[in-house]
Amino acid sequence: MALAAFLRIFGLGSESIWLDEAISVHAAETSLLSIVQKSISADVHPPLYNLLLHFWVLIFGQSEAAVRSLSACFGIISVLLLYKLGHALFDRKIGLIASVLMTISAFTIAYSQEARAYSLLLLLTLISFLLLIKILKADKPGKFHLFFYTLTNILLCYTHIFGLFVVGAQVLYFLLFRRRYAKSQLAFWGAQAVTLVGFSPWVYVLVTKTFQDSIQSLNWIPEPSFQIVARSLGSLSGAGYLWLPLGVLLMLALIFLCLAGMFYSPKARQRASTTLPESIKPVSLTTSLMEPRTALLMIWFFFPLIISLILSFAIRPIFVSRYLIEITPALYLLAARGIDNIDSSVNLRTARKNAATFTLIGLVCLISTPGLYNYYAHPHKEQWREATNFIEQESRAGDIVVIYPDYDQLPFNSYRKGDTEITVMSFEVIENGEPITSKERLWLVLSDYESTEAASIKNDLFARYGSDSLIMQKEFFHVAVYLFSIKGS
Repeated sequence: MALAAFLRIFGLGSESIWLDEAISVHAAETSLLSIVQKSISADVHPPLYNLLLHFWVLIFGQSEAAVRSLSACFGIISVLLLYKLGHALFDRKIGLIASVLMTISAFTIAYSQEARAYSLLLLLTLISFLLLIKILKADKPGKFHLFFYTLTNILLCYTHIFGLFVVGAQVLYFLLFRRRYAKSQLAFWGAQAVTLVGFSPWVYVLVTKTFQDSIQSLNWIPEPSFQIVARSLGSLSGAGYLWLPLGVLLMLALIFLCLAGMFYSPKARQRASTTLPESIKPVSLTTSLMEPRTALLMIWFFFPLIISLILSFAIRPIFVSRYLIEITPALYLLAARGIDNIDSSVNLRTARKNAATFTLIGLVCLISTPGLYNYYAHPHKEQWREATNFIEQESRAGDIVVIYPDYDQLPFNSYRKGDTEITVMSFEVIENGEPITSKERLWLVLSDYESTEAASIKNDLFARYGSDSLIMQKEFFHVAVYLFSIKGS
């Protein structure tokens, strides 16, 4: 927990607020009613996280570290909850191993340091599955667990649309093993019914607004390809922003451990499971795959992954690795079980208890280290703070600032101090060829300066103001600034 807290707090405010974070912070600055109205009219995501962030910034302020610290808290608590979940499903050892894997995951660290809803999505998913297990284990599910399980699932759906896939995975698991949980059927289906009723107001929003209007804001998501899916799986494995070659190696290592976790170990053959109402003694590889705990983790991991891919091809692309952060605990639990299974096999042959466990965890940590170094040592968010400060230092009164795309005015304005009288204009002013009288200098700010569209914009300005009109330029991470002389335009 100490390591998890350190990794999620270290450098929390070192990078600029980027566009998506600026959207959340800007929404949090408004009233509660405005947050809900904005989510209904112009956002594809439900409003719960922004509502929580609203109260958070009132207490802790709006600095980079302050607005991200809410997600950091969610991420730290998630490590503890993963241990609790692993302990409830298997034993203390598997819970500890899984929590170690999440602790050093560059992927979960990155989204514990981002002022967006992903860390909350992870936290609520863990709470939901932990309460589900308690309900399924009980001969008579308690009202306390049922109430908070239902409430958690409602909050989960109001956090992110992919929260619906978590609930769907639980429903699919229960349908497959409904005979095993005959005593819990009324409680389970009652909880799902209340969840549907609680989320029904936003279902109306999804049908009338999101699917018709706001869905256009997802145009930036490409159609999934083999490379995109492979990179996403590498990120989910914990590689974070690192891809080749160690990102691939980490993904393959986790896949191998997960495969080892899908089958019974010698230790599992010697003792019956006491974590769920009934246990199954392994007879073959096929039956071991359908052992309840294994099936639960596999459905948890694959259901949101596959459904998001199906919808991406059938309707429109929605497959994004960070949207799938809720499936990472299943991956870590399967890998932890695989480590435990391998250790059990080694222990039976060599009588060296936990030797394989420490060796395998050490190898995973070693492979994960470059990804962690890459995350902390290099910028990964658009450097709007640096770009805005540069413009304000070099600008003169009366300068024009044009930002493309127009929506990037939001992070620019969030860092603008206003010490110099400059005018921020829409890109349409240049695009439509409107004359800019009595102005001498124009700043062009591009967030995707390496694209062909950005090159076309610069060439248009050169054609309009002359090849020698460029006074200065400076590139930051994912943001480029150009100063043009437009005297006499």
